Amino acid sequence: MNDSTVKEYIASNIDILSTGGSITMAAIVISLMSSLVAGLLIAWVYRKAFQGVLYQKSYAAAIVMTCLVTTMVIMVISGNLVLSLGMVGALSIIRFRAAIKDPLDIVYMFWAVGVGLANGVGYFQVSIIASVFIALVMIMAKSLPTKARAQLLVVKLHESHKTTLDGLLSQMTKHNVKSQNHTGNTVEVVYEILETLSSESINKISSAKEVISVRLINYTGNR
Repeated sequence: MNDSTVKEYIASNIDILSTGGSITMAAIVISLMSSLVAGLLIAWVYRKAFQGVLYQKSYAAAIVMTCLVTTMVIMVISGNLVLSLGMVGALSIIRFRAAIKDPLDIVYMFWAVGVGLANGVGYFQVSIIASVFIALVMIMAKSLPTKARAQLLVVKLHESHKTTLDGLLSQMTKHNVKSQNHTGNTVEVVYEILETLSSESINKISSAKEVISVRLINYTGNR
């Protein structure tokens, strides 16, 4: 079988997918393999561009499976109005309650669904070109320089010395008081540090009179 015959064979199966005709075994395999490759690409980008606290391997696996399942569903209902309406009714009773902690996680899942839709109807060029383009955008977005991470300074001390601590902290950096928690004669104050504190400054605060404990927390601020 020469190259022209293989190309014609693949093209004929793609036409079957896009027109909703009787789907052949070859068309099913081609679509699922395309979705598998695209899903693995999305999962790889998710791992490389991940900026959260805890990387979830199960979510990466869910991305790949979403590509495959969506492709299967679209192949089943393509070109059949009755099956399309039945699938909409079946999916409407499903409730997904998994918590999405990072807004970008929604993008990855929607990306996987889009790839499954395109491959399910044989639009492989759309799937491949769009996936490569989006992957490059996600990788480039991670490499772009960002603002320095904000800091939260949590200090527990005797309430009578809070004013002294405020004055000491004002000499070191700009800050905002985010919250205060009073317990008896002690108070736990949470400061948002607008300029990075040095280790010497932290030691100075820790050794200040009536200071019980000091914690410095890094987080992504909305500044």
